[in-house]
Amino acid sequence: MKNSFILIFFLFSFYNVSSHAENLQIDAKNIVLDNINNKTIFKNDVKIVTDDQNKITADYVEYNKKTGFLILKNNIVAKDNLNNLIKTNYAEYDEKKRTFKSKGTTAIITTEKYLINTKDVILNNENKIISSENETIIEDPDGNLVSLENFEYSAQNNIFKSVGNIKINDEKGNAYQFSQIYIDTEKKEILGTDIKAF
Repeated sequence: MKNSFILIFFLFSFYNVSSHAENLQIDAKNIVLDNINNKTIFKNDVKIVTDDQNKITADYVEYNKKTGFLILKNNIVAKDNLNNLIKTNYAEYDEKKRTFKSKGTTAIITTEKYLINTKDVILNNENKIISSENETIIEDPDGNLVSLENFEYSAQNNIFKSVGNIKINDEKGNAYQFSQIYIDTEKKEILGTDIKAF
């Protein structure tokens, strides 16, 4: 009889979680409710689908029903609806602002297979901009390496922008320096200012 009560309570609790997460669909193997703090804890194989069809997986998610704020931990993979991937171990998602923020080491794989290694990334789903104010290494599909102090990537236009100390090492061993750069990842074109070649 006790097991039946727990099962009914669990099903009722899960229904409440779904109804409060109006813009999110969250699935997990384990769900723990904390009604006192208005939080729900999702553990093991957590899968989230946002209202604009972005998909996020993680090992652990803490969801605040009142604020619409999520804390994600361990093995996080966020995939936007343009097929850009973000991988990290700690992130926060604001359901109301529709922003995903990673903290710490973060890897990004763009639709065109550019590999980005950086930290503290912000993905704004309103304007489809991915950005970081930290040192970043971009590797293009041809093996060219671009070192940046910061970047902004328009996922809709497939363009990276950066201002500061920029270095490019191509696959032939040539080195270039710029103070400003635009990289069109679809056309594989690089535009820069104040070039120095070595």
